[in-house]
Amino acid sequence: MKNILLPIDGSARSLRTIQMVKRTYTPAQVRLTILMVLPGQMHIDGELAIQRAKEKAQEDLAGFARMLEGYNVQTDFRRGSPGPEIVHYAQEKGFDTIIMTRSSRGPLQRLGSVATYVVKNAPTLDLFIMREAAEE
Repeated sequence: MKNILLPIDGSARSLRTIQMVKRTYTPAQVRLTILMVLPGQMHIDGELAIQRAKEKAQEDLAGFARMLEGYNVQTDFRRGSPGPEIVHYAQEKGFDTIIMTRSSRGPLQRLGSVATYVVKNAPTLDLFIMREAAEE
């Protein structure tokens, strides 16, 4: 059984990875964790803003998990810089696969900074899937 990490920032682009998982794997083939990383600089806004952001993240994650009905789905969130947090989380929790889309929309940049960081710094993963998921 594959242990897959789906880092999702809530953008329509990142949510397309959910459709990719549903097209590629049956529920019996995978365990999924949807991870959302909240920006680390939120401490500037104070504790109330941090608490509100956490509550919103939990609501969003629950909605994303409902999109994968029938699958074994866990959700989690972290605070910090997305690239390092994704890599650290994947290594800490023993994921063998990360599925994510690029975040860059620029014509000259193939990968966004987060995806680039993950590609360069997640060498312990057996498999890394990095592709643009097609629009539905």
